This record gives sequence, C-alpha cells and structure tokens, in this order.
Amino acid sequence: MIKINKATDIIEFKTIEKLANIILHEVYDSFIPSKYTDDFLKEFQSVKAIQYQISNEKFSYYLLTFNTKSIGYIGVKEANEKLILSKLYLLVSFRGLKIGKLAFEFVIELAKDNGFTKIELIVKKQNNDAIAIYLKNGFKIIESITNTFPSGYFVEDYKMEMVL
Repeated sequence: MIKINKATDIIEFKTIEKLANIILHEVYDSFIPSKYTDDFLKEFQSVKAIQYQISNEKFSYYLLTFNTKSIGYIGVKEANEKLILSKLYLLVSFRGLKIGKLAFEFVIELAKDNGFTKIELIVKKQNNDAIAIYLKNGFKIIESITNTFPSGYFVEDYKMEMVL
C-alpha cells in the first residue's frame, strides 16, 4: 500500500535528506559530476535547507511510503497562480510500479484543492526518462533555460507546465 503524508518534523526531514542522497546520485550521476550533486544536496536537500524552505519559501514536502518503507518524496512550492513541482523522486527499485503516476495525481489534486491553475517544473534536458513521463502526464515544454550552480557549473534544463 502506498501512502503520501506531509512531512512536518525533524525525523521526516532526515528521512527525506537520506532518500535525496541516494536518489539524486542514482538519477544524476550519469550526466552531472557527482561533486555537483553533492553540492546541490547540501544546499537544497539537507535538513536545514528543507526547514528553511518550509518556513520561508512556501514549500511543502511529502513522504512516499510503500507499506512501512520510505521510498521517495515530493516537494512543492506555492507561487502565485501556480504550484511548482520542485521534486518528485523515487528509489530506482520502486520505479515502474505506477507509484509516480499516483504521485502525479496527488500533486494535481493538491493544486486544484488550493486553487492553482498551473503546475510548473524544471527538468534536466538529459533526463529523457523523466521528460517522457512528464509529457505522457500532460506537461508541455514551455522554455529552455540554463541553471548555474554557485560553483560555476551549469546545466541545461526545460521548464515544463501543465494547465489545469
């Protein structure tokens, strides 16, 4: 059984941090140097960063559990008329089980329930599997952008959007 619960305490934030350290290396190390993934994790997916985002940047995080095992997480941010899907990550061993589809449905309902008219996300251009999933689930590519890390490393991304 899959459950999606809002993360609200330090224990859940630590679980997200641990999941992020595994999943982001699984996803990105094939096209981003591991050092930059580590920098990203420290800056955006540490317990401290998650707490800051929730307290100051209108973020919410949700843990995905299969039976009692934490298998992934969702991070969303409120921004005017849109909900930004900042993070949707699953452990590799749990992909292909329709859990991502359930997570998308959850995000869509969350957006609708809160009066948002769009969902927006950013995805690495090299992440072909994720792009295909987003397109299949109703997102459209609306812009090509370059994101630069504080270290000077940069990545080419797509901004994608779903109109509700």
